[in-house]
Amino acid sequence: MKIKSLCLTVTILTSAWTYGQTKYILTNQGEIVDTVAYHKIKNAKIEDIKNILPSKDVKVLIKDNFKVVRQNRDSLIYSYNWVIQVGEPTVKQKKTFGPEDYLDKEFPLPLLTTLDNKKLSIKDLKGKPTLINFWFTTCKPCIEEMPILNGIQSQLKDSVNFLAITFENTEKTKAFLKRHKFTFRQITNAQKFINSINMTSFPVNIFLDKNGIVRKIENGIPYIIDEGKKMKMGDGKEFLTALRELL
Repeated sequence: MKIKSLCLTVTILTSAWTYGQTKYILTNQGEIVDTVAYHKIKNAKIEDIKNILPSKDVKVLIKDNFKVVRQNRDSLIYSYNWVIQVGEPTVKQKKTFGPEDYLDKEFPLPLLTTLDNKKLSIKDLKGKPTLINFWFTTCKPCIEEMPILNGIQSQLKDSVNFLAITFENTEKTKAFLKRHKFTFRQITNAQKFINSINMTSFPVNIFLDKNGIVRKIENGIPYIIDEGKKMKMGDGKEFLTALRELL
């Protein structure tokens, strides 16, 4: 089938699509959302297009073409064009971590080793809700949200599993934790697992129910706009509420 392309222009507020920078999106309605919500908007557009096609088996692909408009603190403001391809794409896109691949499914956590040299897998998390945080030591948004995550753990205590996973080695992680308090149970040297789920941006927070099923995926603690119209990290109430609903 011949490729057809449509273009839609949207402005987004995000950090770069790279390690250590949190991504946020400014929708047409002026609402700042994270990438999970953005993917839902994007997928809804794909479904809308499919509904007007003669066959639902036709492939619909939305490609994001980004252009930097302005840089703010730890974020960038982009404008971009949605290029919508109907039919077979001419270039195969590289697979990246997508929440839609994991929601409502058991999280594929393999047998990994914790910082205190214990073995842990998904079966060890069952029986309690779980918050899994993916981070690394030079990720500024990761570091900024740690005090808030620690506070959430302090409130919920042992009723929830709190697990942090990094691709960095044990020695570097221990040195970091001497300077920064992060009270989650730590797993290091997890590069192979992180690669297996195609995760390339951090932080990512994954919420599991008592059966190890993924119920929510977020990036970092949501930022808010203060009275001076500057971005600052929120208080994490959304995370706390989501975990309490899983108890």
